[in-house]
Amino acid sequence: MVVNSLSLPLTMFTALANRADLLMALTDRSGRIQWVNGALAKRAGITAELLIGKKFFYVLTSNAQINIQQAYIREQLLKGESFKFELFYLSQQQKEHCLLVDGQPIHNAEGITSQYAIMANDITLRKLAEKDLEQTRQRLKRLVESVKLVPWEADAITHQFTYVGPQAIDLFGYELEEWYEPEFWYSHIHPEDLLQVLKYHQVTSTEQDDYIVEYRLLTADGKWVWVKDIVNVVRTQKEITQLLGFIIDISDAYRQAAQRKQIELSLQEALSKLEQANQDLETRVHQRTIALSKEKEKLEKTLQQLQQAQSQLIQSEKMSSLGQLVAGVAHEINNPVNFIYGNLNPATEYVEDLLYLLQCYQQHYPNPTSTLQAEIEEIDLDFIIDDLPRLLSSMKVGANRIREIVLSLRTFSRLDEAEVKEVNIHDGIDSTLMILQNRLKPKTGYAQIQVIQKYGQLPLVECYAGQLNQVFMNILVNAIDALEEHDQKRSPQEIIENPSQITICTEFREGEKEIQSGEESYTPNSASSIVIRIIDNGPGITEAVCNRLFDPFFTTKSIGKGTGLGLSISYQIIVERHQGQLECYSTPGHTEFAIMIPQQQIKTKV
Repeated sequence: MVVNSLSLPLTMFTALANRADLLMALTDRSGRIQWVNGALAKRAGITAELLIGKKFFYVLTSNAQINIQQAYIREQLLKGESFKFELFYLSQQQKEHCLLVDGQPIHNAEGITSQYAIMANDITLRKLAEKDLEQTRQRLKRLVESVKLVPWEADAITHQFTYVGPQAIDLFGYELEEWYEPEFWYSHIHPEDLLQVLKYHQVTSTEQDDYIVEYRLLTADGKWVWVKDIVNVVRTQKEITQLLGFIIDISDAYRQAAQRKQIELSLQEALSKLEQANQDLETRVHQRTIALSKEKEKLEKTLQQLQQAQSQLIQSEKMSSLGQLVAGVAHEINNPVNFIYGNLNPATEYVEDLLYLLQCYQQHYPNPTSTLQAEIEEIDLDFIIDDLPRLLSSMKVGANRIREIVLSLRTFSRLDEAEVKEVNIHDGIDSTLMILQNRLKPKTGYAQIQVIQKYGQLPLVECYAGQLNQVFMNILVNAIDALEEHDQKRSPQEIIENPSQITICTEFREGEKEIQSGEESYTPNSASSIVIRIIDNGPGITEAVCNRLFDPFFTTKSIGKGTGLGLSISYQIIVERHQGQLECYSTPGHTEFAIMIPQQQIKTKV
């Protein structure tokens, strides 16, 4: 119900009429203007006196690009009912604008519509925001569909595909319509692998938010190819509502693994024959045997170096690809988030103004009609007034959180810092912790891991920032894995009394100074150095394991959970790339990784 504007308190009506962004008019039953505010006259480019008597909707649509609302408005005027529509038009500066026009009937004492109160709001910015969000969605869709994998969505109960990326046509040969058929998924999985896939989809999905399963898939030309399925479980109020994922063709990787296995078997056979030959020659030519032994050692050392170099190259390529993907996604997310974040403050102000106006109405009209009172109770007006500001505040907190995460992703990837550059070490540590927040916070089966940051005053440090972030990531992930495994063996009371903690300490050392840690110590170079200590209160590492931590391919984790390359590559990054030191000291309840790098890299002569 619209209250007659003539009966409004003068101060309130004047405040509304003087708003520059609110176009107001009072018309007769046929839509002829009887009164307009200054904002409408300014928007029309005619004085208020000249607008009197003109058809309201002709004034607004005189320079509209498309006029499709005339019949609708005439019909509503004839019925004496309200109308509401969006109007696009060109301003005098030839810029496109959009108005949301709202007309409400005013009834006389007999209940007959005698006049119309019309208000129009400029919603151009909202329309531009909707257009920008749609463009962003299309860009993200093109980004996903351009990569060499198949994105998909499926029903959580029937496991029937509801979306399959167009890459499936090139990779597997089936038309997209075939993928949407019932039972298509399971009917094309190798019978030997089907039980495993069913177990993951029906059992593992209830326990985990994401998982990876490998199986053989039948292509359109009748071939079985190995694929890796990366699945994300979508839940709503703890109920599984959807499955999302990516299917990746890994047949080439399986073939390469088989070839490598064959090469290893051939190499082992060759070494066995060489040892037999050495035994035969040992009785006849002792010196020759010694020479062959030395050649053998060189060959094994060279083979180990080649394997290590190959693994490092693969790891470097993975990190480079990950950095590019992270930076690309962060860039795509950053623009719409900034747009949303920038509009939250004015949106909050508008809401506060509207709530204040509503309070004024309630003060001046404390006894609404029964119809209006019923509507107020129906929508629970008091709850909306109380909850709407909190809702906007939560949206602002969420948008700010996304901006922080995007900044951390960009800082961690550091694609523009592939060479030596002065950086803030603390920024790299913080970005790594931000990425690992999901591992640190409490979740089903695991307690929260506390992170204590004891940062010293550090100058800018010359280093390979992206590689140094990789070192922080490797060490922190190992610490988290150890603490989670340790907590699984402890009772809830023990966890409360001694919660899992990771302490990160940084300090600046100038000149020759000894760094102490427990019973161990080492001395840095004579130049100024930066020391980073990452300490956890887990079960500790035995001396035998500690002595082999930095060996290539050495791992204490179960098959499939570790390659034994993380700490080996970290050691080379610190020692070889930064001329620093990486040490590990461990006792029960205390494991510490001490990183020391010079503040400035030593320049080598070419």
